[in-house]
Amino acid sequence: MASSYSQQSRESKAPFGSGFAATPAPAGLLALTQDAALVAALRALVDAEHRFTVVTTETALTDHLMASSTRAALIDSSACQQPVAQLTERLKSQFPDLVLVVAGTSADQGVLASQITDGRVFRFLHKPVSAQRVKLFVESAFRRSDSALPPLPTPQPTRASGGRSRAPLVAGGIALALVVGVAIWWATRTPDPVAESATRTTHTTATTAAVADTQRVLDNADAALARGALIAPSGESAADLYRQVLAGSPGNVRANTGLDTIVDRLLGNAEKAIVAEQLDAATGLVDSARALRPAHPRVAFLSAQIGKERERQLLSAAREAAASGNLDRAISVLESGSAAGSELLGAAKRQLQQQEIDSQAAGFLALADARMKSGALIEPAQDNARFYIESARALAPGHAGLRPAERSLQAALTSAARGSIAAGDLAAAERWIAAADENGAERSGVTTLRRELQGAQIERKAADLATLARQFNERLRQNRLIEPAGDSARALYTQMRDTDPKDPATLAARDALGKEMLDESRVALARADIPGAERWVSEAEALGLAGLEITNARRDIATLQARNEQATDVVPVSQLSRLRVVEPRYPADARASGQTGWVDLEFTVTPKGTVSDVRVTGASAAGVFDEAASEAIARWRFKPVERNGVAVPQRAKLRIRFDLQ
Repeated sequence: MASSYSQQSRESKAPFGSGFAATPAPAGLLALTQDAALVAALRALVDAEHRFTVVTTETALTDHLMASSTRAALIDSSACQQPVAQLTERLKSQFPDLVLVVAGTSADQGVLASQITDGRVFRFLHKPVSAQRVKLFVESAFRRSDSALPPLPTPQPTRASGGRSRAPLVAGGIALALVVGVAIWWATRTPDPVAESATRTTHTTATTAAVADTQRVLDNADAALARGALIAPSGESAADLYRQVLAGSPGNVRANTGLDTIVDRLLGNAEKAIVAEQLDAATGLVDSARALRPAHPRVAFLSAQIGKERERQLLSAAREAAASGNLDRAISVLESGSAAGSELLGAAKRQLQQQEIDSQAAGFLALADARMKSGALIEPAQDNARFYIESARALAPGHAGLRPAERSLQAALTSAARGSIAAGDLAAAERWIAAADENGAERSGVTTLRRELQGAQIERKAADLATLARQFNERLRQNRLIEPAGDSARALYTQMRDTDPKDPATLAARDALGKEMLDESRVALARADIPGAERWVSEAEALGLAGLEITNARRDIATLQARNEQATDVVPVSQLSRLRVVEPRYPADARASGQTGWVDLEFTVTPKGTVSDVRVTGASAAGVFDEAASEAIARWRFKPVERNGVAVPQRAKLRIRFDLQ
């Protein structure tokens, strides 16, 4: 038999005539532990109103829970015969309303992390425990289990004394999420000595005066923090002084750490205020923390918990009103909360108004039928057949008229889709089909509609391409290749490409337009308009044309450029690579008379390396050596000159000397 220590508490079961359950007796605490120090601490802290029982084995724990109304249990992990996570999982499965506090090591906390997060484990207490934390956790557990009240039922006639309510507990879930978040943060929060030391590092790059001033402000801020002047008075609070430093030095570690400390304290105080049900004070503290660190994750968490706690208070007020027989007052209280969008309070209000739900749902379904007859199936927003059917479903999912209304809407949506396909409004048809699918129309019917829509889209695309192709060919005949920008052959080709880039008509249009552009390039070259030729070739390349035609066009442009340049760009023959050199024939008359001299020549080295267009530009004796020099240079061969990878003509000059020696 397990050892146990207990102190009795008073229980009362006063009946209510309003349909609300009796106020439950104060919670008792059942502790599974073999730790004498923990037992002594608990005995000193548990007040006279609450029962306190200690067991030393898991079997005794389960037996006691089965035989009593205890709603709070403390599990010491060192007393568990099985892994603590398995024990807590089993206990919550057997006793869903049980408030569990676990005492153990950091390793135990890690194993229980998911259960702490989702609320199955209400609090985690690190060992060795302190009396202050044990008191805080136990009082929170008692408050959680004491505040667990049954849900609001449909008002019914007063039960006879001694009757027993079987309505399940609804209150308490809100406080559970709050205190779990508080416990996780409080249990895992640890100071960072490295960061604390880093904040005291002085920025040595600043001037001595600036450093001293910053140090003074930081010292004042630390002092304000130490005396608890976190956010007031204005201008002298720790927050204002730290922010003064950060305005000039955003990366100041000490100031940032100080602000983080302030936020932690504000949020810690907010958590205590929430537990104490001082929600206005908690809201002010959270708002102050948000002003300092808007993105802090605990700000959003605590804001949500405050909202849930306000919901719980409204529910409690509504229950008190209903318990006194004032149902109108109860509904009014719930409406004040549900108007702000609270689903929990809205659900409670609907429980009190259950007798009106069927008539309200029938009214919604009548509105849905009227909207279907007028064609307002899914629009306008909040005044269409789908909206009213969904509203009826939200109020009364089992209403007898709901399923027929859904089938009528599905048939109307299907009919609208088919009508839009027949009318050629394919975009509307697609919307109707999607709406029919979303609203539960038969899969086979939706599939058939989508197949019909796809066929219509293919036909539409083909017709659109045929129209664009005709317009394209007309612009091509009019030589309106790129102008005007919105009604040219290029603009129409772009529309064809957007419709179907791989359609044969689209590809043929691209090739035809590219050919015309290259023809325009050749016309520009014939006019010696090199920039114009370049522009047309670039336009053809932008269409996606490539290959030999583009290469030839680029070569033609380069050739013309070279020819234009050769008139003024005559290079010495020494700059060229000679492949064959032929010595000139010495004229017989000049040899016989012993005459010598020279001839200056200019000529063109062709892209094939041959010589053409030989001209005599000067000679020592006119007409004596000209012919011999010209004949010789015409037989020379050179390595072709290339520009931009293309062989081009090059004008060159040379002096040939005639000397008998």
